Amino acid sequence: MTMPIRKNRQLLYAGALLPLFLLLLAGLQPLRAQQIQVKISGMVVDADTKTGLPAVTIINKRTQSGTLSTESGRFLIEAQPGDTIEFSMLSYYKKEVVAPLENTSINVYMPKRIFGLQEVNVRGRNYHQDSLATRQEYGRYFNYKKPGALDVLKTLPANPVTALTYLMPSKARKRKEHFRDQLQYWEKEKFIDYRYSPELVQKMTKLESPELDTFMLHYRPGYHFLETATDYDLLLYIKQSFERYQQDKKEEKGQ
Repeated sequence: MTMPIRKNRQLLYAGALLPLFLLLLAGLQPLRAQQIQVKISGMVVDADTKTGLPAVTIINKRTQSGTLSTESGRFLIEAQPGDTIEFSMLSYYKKEVVAPLENTSINVYMPKRIFGLQEVNVRGRNYHQDSLATRQEYGRYFNYKKPGALDVLKTLPANPVTALTYLMPSKARKRKEHFRDQLQYWEKEKFIDYRYSPELVQKMTKLESPELDTFMLHYRPGYHFLETATDYDLLLYIKQSFERYQQDKKEEKGQ
């Protein structure tokens, strides 16, 4: 008689503890969701020259959200402790950083990839190939579109909960839109650099650095002009800009 009574007591204890266990498990879920966010900031630099690198892609591998470094190489990204942050850029090796337990500022040194002659043709950078490679790697960000009324109507019959989220503000959507805008901005900047190159301007003006750099920055053409301009249009623009530049210099000397 003792064994059945003891067994029944064990079952009663197990039955009493089970709700407490489930309650404890449910309570842990909000704590996990509210895990602390840390800010990681700093500068991405070329490991050799120690100069800042613009337009470096910075991705939180857990959330798949990201940002780009600024023109001076500075960056800021949020993460949870333990998240892996990946830094990548064409012609550089990728770097990974694990998010610490508190806000921190770091420098990330990116080493250049050294290609052997058998690996790549020796020629100038190809903007179209670089742009295609970037769009293939980050296509879901380039192609991201904010859900509209039509998306809500299409999703509503099959998944009303998802359709409802389309109508609510979302930090994740805002981060994707911001990252997409940054990618598009830097793609346009690289297109300007590709067409309005120092080699071309130097050939037309015979200027040398640092004067060449000053001239190029002052007369840097816009993306929309270069998008439709022929080679002749661009050469004429550089020629006319250089004539204005020389005239301005003469006037400054005469004052």
